[in-house]
Amino acid sequence: MVQNYFIAGGSGFVGSHLVEQLIARGDKVTVADLVPLESAIKLSPYIDKISYKWKSASDLERKDFEDIDHVIYLAAQADVPLALSSPRYTFDVNIMGLVNVLEVLRSKPNTKLIYMSTKNVYGTPPPDRIPIVEDETLRPTDPYGASKAAADLACQSYARAYNMPIVVFRSAGVFGPRSRLNQVIPTFIRQALNNKPITVQGDGSQSTDYNYVGNLVDAIMSATEKEVSGIYNIAYGQDISILKIAQLVMEITGSESSVEYAPWRPGEKGLRLALSIEKAKRELHYSPKVNLREGIQRTVEWLKEK
Repeated sequence: MVQNYFIAGGSGFVGSHLVEQLIARGDKVTVADLVPLESAIKLSPYIDKISYKWKSASDLERKDFEDIDHVIYLAAQADVPLALSSPRYTFDVNIMGLVNVLEVLRSKPNTKLIYMSTKNVYGTPPPDRIPIVEDETLRPTDPYGASKAAADLACQSYARAYNMPIVVFRSAGVFGPRSRLNQVIPTFIRQALNNKPITVQGDGSQSTDYNYVGNLVDAIMSATEKEVSGIYNIAYGQDISILKIAQLVMEITGSESSVEYAPWRPGEKGLRLALSIEKAKRELHYSPKVNLREGIQRTVEWLKEK
C-alpha cells in the first residue's frame, strides 16, 4: 500500500538517500527544508516526483501534514564546530522546530514520528558501559550533543505524556555518497586521492562507531513498517580508531599518503564509543548490510566521480 511520508530537513545527505528509496518503492514524499528548491541539489533527480515546501520546521502547520502517515525528522544544525561558536543558534534550531512539530502532531495521533538523534547525546560514558545500551545516562560534552539530548528527551516526554507513536534513532556517525565533504571519512578520502598527508588529530587512538548511510535508511524504513516505538541505537555496533580508518582509506585508494599528526581536539583524548545494536536487531530486524570497507569503497567511487 502506498504510504505518505513527510521528511523535515529532507534536502540533505540522509534525506536524499531516504527520498531515493521511498520514490523507488512508489511511496508519496513531501520534503520541507530551509534550502530553496533550486538549491536542493541532492534532490535534483527526484524534484518532479516529490512535493517540496520551502519552510522551516518552526513554521510547519497542521495543514502541512494532511494525509501524512509518517514524519521523518532530520532537520538540525549538525555541525559541532558551529555549535561551539554559536550555541544559542544551535539550541534554537535543534529544539524549537522539533517542539513545534510535536505540538502539531499531538492532534494527529495516528501519524508516527521518527526523530534522528545522535551518538553525541551519550558523551563520554564509563569504559565499563561500552557498548552503550539505550538506557545509558546521557552525558553530552558540547552544545551540539546537549541540544540533541534535549530534543531526544522532548520526544520521549511527548510519547509518554500524550501517548504519541514516536521512534528515536541514536545514530552513529553516518558516511557515504553525498555526505558533507568536511566529515572525517570524506576528508581522509580526498587527502588520500590527492596523495596528500592524512591529518590525524592526537595519536589516532580515539575511536567511535560509524555507519553507512544505506544501513540507516534501512532502519528508518523498517521502523515505519513495524508497530514499534521508543529508542534505538543504529550503528555498526563496534568502534574503530581514527588511525585505523586512515589506514583503511589509504589501503582502499592505493594512496601514497602518509599520516600527519596534529594536536588533540578537545575532549577526544581517550575517547571510546560503541553502540549496542542488539535492541534494533531484535525489534527492527536491523542488520547493517553494507560493512565499513564496502561503505568506504562506495564513498571513494562517489568522490572520484565528483
